[in-house]
Amino acid sequence: MSNFNTFEKEIKKTVLNYLLNKSELNKDVTVINELTIDSFSRRLDLAVLTNKRIVAYEIKSDADSLYRLSGQLEKYRQYFDKIIVVTTPKHLDNILNLVSDNIEVWEVVEQKITIKKRGKASKVESKANYLDLLRVQDMRKLASAFNIPLGKGGKKEIKNIITDNLNKISYEKLKSFVIDIMSQRFKLTSTNFLENINVGNKVTVNDLDFLSPYSKIKNNDVIVRGSVLEQLK
Repeated sequence: MSNFNTFEKEIKKTVLNYLLNKSELNKDVTVINELTIDSFSRRLDLAVLTNKRIVAYEIKSDADSLYRLSGQLEKYRQYFDKIIVVTTPKHLDNILNLVSDNIEVWEVVEQKITIKKRGKASKVESKANYLDLLRVQDMRKLASAFNIPLGKGGKKEIKNIITDNLNKISYEKLKSFVIDIMSQRFKLTSTNFLENINVGNKVTVNDLDFLSPYSKIKNNDVIVRGSVLEQLK
């Protein structure tokens, strides 16, 4: 159950409207709300996936503190191509003094975004980090795709076997696989969201509910091609 406050929702809505107006929310992207990583110990506010990269958005509203931000950003650098911190004037100066050179900072004032510090995409340093973003069934698919034999062990054993065989998988192919798997996992909620906001060409706070895995899918909601729902039609 989500516990973020109205301020965070408003900022998230503003970020998504900004991306929508820049034509960055098209049918080829996947939007993920509250992505858990690091064995569920971290929760990224927003992620946007394309076929080439994962952009992480960390939101700090007036109601938030910054005491965990350094640890969050350090962890995000292990998995994501680009990190953008979105904040209010209250935290702006402290965040600008805190973040490293490659992290971008946006300021939100009156539902308008200003880029206060440009960041840049950076390569994930260790291929093995990508395995943390996969479920056990995903790792089995990965092993099968690259002819890595697995036993019947659990997630830890499977991960260790794949890690020992990562030399068989190029960085580009592994990254592409992870992005594709994550896009499939969140495709239904993302497509529902994107279809809904395209009707009015704007994002409202209520639209964020479409990104929740717990939202009820109504009969008139979009059905993802190739999904179980489509097969049952």
